[in-house]
Amino acid sequence: MSGRPGRRRAGRYGLKRAAGTAVASTLALALLVAGCVFAAMAGPALSLHARSQALHQTTARLAPTVKTVQVGANWANFAADLIEFSGTNQNVPVADQDLTASQLALTTREIKTSLARLPLPLGPGAWSGLSAEPTLVASGAAPSAVMSGIQPRLEVLYRASLTSNATLVAGSYSAGPQRAGTVTVAVTPQTAARFGVHPGSRVTLVSPTGIITLAVTAIVRPQQAGSTFWTQDPLASRPSVVTPLGPPYWAGGVFADPGQLAPMQTAFAGPGLEMNWEFPLAVGNLNADQAQGLANALNRATTVTLGLTGSLEPGADDLDVTSPLIPDLALFLSTQAGIETVLLLLSVSLIVIAAAVIVLAGRMMVARRAEELAMLRARGGSLRQVTRLMAGGAAVAALPAAAIGAAVAVAVIPGDAAAAGLGWLLAGITLAVALAGPALIAAWQHRKPAPAANAAQVLTAETGRRRAAWRRPVAEVTACAACAAGLVVLRNQGVPAGGQVNPLLMLAPVLVAVPVVLIMLRLYPLVVRGLLRVSARRTGATGFVALSAAARSSLTGVLPAFALVLALSLATFAGMVSNGIARGETATAWHITGADVLIQPGPTAGPVTPGVLKSIASVRGVTHATAVWNTTWVTPFGQTVTVTAVDPASYAAVTATTPYPPLALARLGGAARALATGGAVPVFASPDAAAVLGRGATQLASLAPAGPFKVRVAGIVTSTPAQPGGGTFVVMPQLVLPGPAGAPAPNMILVSGSAIDESQLTAQVNRSIAGSTITYRSAVLNSLTNSPLPHGAALIVAFTLAEAAVLGLMIVLLGLALGSSERQLTLARLTVMGHERDTRLVLAEAMPAVLAAVVAGAVCAIVLPHLIGSSIDLSAFTGTSAPVLFQPDATALGGPAAAIVVLAVAALAAEARTLRRRGMAGILRAN
Repeated sequence: MSGRPGRRRAGRYGLKRAAGTAVASTLALALLVAGCVFAAMAGPALSLHARSQALHQTTARLAPTVKTVQVGANWANFAADLIEFSGTNQNVPVADQDLTASQLALTTREIKTSLARLPLPLGPGAWSGLSAEPTLVASGAAPSAVMSGIQPRLEVLYRASLTSNATLVAGSYSAGPQRAGTVTVAVTPQTAARFGVHPGSRVTLVSPTGIITLAVTAIVRPQQAGSTFWTQDPLASRPSVVTPLGPPYWAGGVFADPGQLAPMQTAFAGPGLEMNWEFPLAVGNLNADQAQGLANALNRATTVTLGLTGSLEPGADDLDVTSPLIPDLALFLSTQAGIETVLLLLSVSLIVIAAAVIVLAGRMMVARRAEELAMLRARGGSLRQVTRLMAGGAAVAALPAAAIGAAVAVAVIPGDAAAAGLGWLLAGITLAVALAGPALIAAWQHRKPAPAANAAQVLTAETGRRRAAWRRPVAEVTACAACAAGLVVLRNQGVPAGGQVNPLLMLAPVLVAVPVVLIMLRLYPLVVRGLLRVSARRTGATGFVALSAAARSSLTGVLPAFALVLALSLATFAGMVSNGIARGETATAWHITGADVLIQPGPTAGPVTPGVLKSIASVRGVTHATAVWNTTWVTPFGQTVTVTAVDPASYAAVTATTPYPPLALARLGGAARALATGGAVPVFASPDAAAVLGRGATQLASLAPAGPFKVRVAGIVTSTPAQPGGGTFVVMPQLVLPGPAGAPAPNMILVSGSAIDESQLTAQVNRSIAGSTITYRSAVLNSLTNSPLPHGAALIVAFTLAEAAVLGLMIVLLGLALGSSERQLTLARLTVMGHERDTRLVLAEAMPAVLAAVVAGAVCAIVLPHLIGSSIDLSAFTGTSAPVLFQPDATALGGPAAAIVVLAVAALAAEARTLRRRGMAGILRAN
């Protein structure tokens, strides 16, 4: 009777502990689902936001006429097809078959409808009309329009929407038809001033169709000068000088009055009369995911026949559709493909880790309710009941948590989170894993309702044991072979073509982690056994007992180890991406400027004298300044070579402050003597120039009155500040070359300094060599860093690092929690027997598995860049074609690993302290 109260207390303790752990596991699953759903939506949303900002920045820089769909047709062909289709007036010349205003309006509406169905995002401001080629002005123009005795030319435009795009300044539009051969027109103030016309003036044109009189009735001013109505044809708003192969002349444009469609067709009928339609595109609200659809629609528009109906149908074949936006859009899509590859790799890998962590949480839920499920099965409960019970518990935790995570993502990134389709897909996968994971784990673990069969029967079933023994190695070898094959295919494919994303690349971290984890799981027991033999010779029991249990640690399972290794490798890879982008931006800035400041004198700037260099060197923060003379020369075989002449001392000083290799210009000391005696001047040559010049002396000639002179290659230089872009160039000392133009005339100044006063330097340059262009490396680097794509990439990489770190910590905690029951029981038994080193025991038991996973993660992080580096192009982030290489980084590799180890030690120490406070007797009675 005395033992019953103790058993009842132990039972109550066990029930309370089971209930508490079940609630804790449910809350852990809910928190994980909320965080993972948020991560699943936030990553693609940030990617979409960065790419959309880059798209908007790209389109904002384009001229309005580029963001259009332009449709053209020859008036004669279009009118002829309409006449032939109508079957009327067959004997009437095409020139007498005028296109009516209603037909033009109907054609415009049908073209617009066809474009909208493709679909294309058409915006406001569409217009249609006719245009005639510029025609020689015979009389009526002021002397100011005549250049060097050459008469000006005028083009006549008809725009159906003239009245809504122009404001009358003087005069009025014509009220009715004029006599034959006369077209009433309106002109802008600039055209009126240049040609000396006003309302009432008449200008005579001589065209292939005969003499045409233009009667000026109005002067108009643009309402929206930046619209395509005015910018598509620059002559429409203001005249300009045309410089053809012959003498230059003035050219301008005039608008036929609104009622002059028929007179214009009569006057200019012929091959030079063209029909025009222009439809602006509304691209300001498009996101980056819609760019590919826009490109596809534009390409379809240029290849298919637009649908015209009724009597206009025959003219559809005459329509020529183009869009200047297509090349710019193709370039953006090519750049986006490289960026999206990296960002998708981070997002997808992050969700794989999240799914693994959620499965771990589901495993913990099942473990905490193992006794309840075993009792249910023992009492005759079906497997379906077990599955339904765990699915219901998971749904209670996961569904509200997923809703909260999605709501937070939409609230934080309102527009892009809702629009990112990949985010919703990844969130759905995360939720599906959370709902199905616990149920499937419980169904697998409790698939047998009865206890295990007789152990003797299992041991004597040789066939069954052999089959079970071979099952795991076969599966592991198959998995490793599949991953190796995938990595080989990925490496052979290289960088995807423009506008494409390699889906195999998204699985690259998984393909690397699987073999490493499997190898680690095979090597881990061997290492532990070796340590166990060493500890067996020691007098203390702590090491032996801990290492004996280490092989059964939950972190040695496939799923926890895989998840931890993948989290560590992803965090390290994200750090490498961030460092690679930063290095690429820095290299690009040097590539553009060559030094801290690049000064390029303009055509109106004065000569770069020693006094100018001295004044620049006196600016606050400037340490060195050098002048460079770049000229172009030609070999006897017609190959172009750039000759860079430098001052050896000052150029070497500037080069020493840059990442470019130094030049031993002292080796070229005999250059002046060689030039004076007609010998070959020694030069340093780029690899391309060395291939052109060969090993002997080569004569260089110039179109300018300088040279020729001979050079020979004395050394190779791959890059230098004066030629940061590379190419075919040679470097030599500044010498007076043969010929009248052989005196050095520097056309570039390179300045170095760590804290240059930019305002003072700009003012000094403007005073001494006004009209020069100044480029600061710091400004170039700042523009690269703050541009949408690198800035967005930095946010996504930081987000990935944080999320991978959190998930890695959760993996450690969940893995330790799954093995805590065994450690509690072992520690309680040893404590009752007098063992006092509880913290050391817990650490020695669990930390080997954690350290093994950390080492495997480090191996993955080192191997991953070498395997997939050729398939990823980071140059899209830096805005240059220069390659950006992945390099293993000690900080990116050691930071996450150290955080994992520190957290594991802290968690295990806290666990040991908690067990000490809880009391060992209750634990022993409960078990």
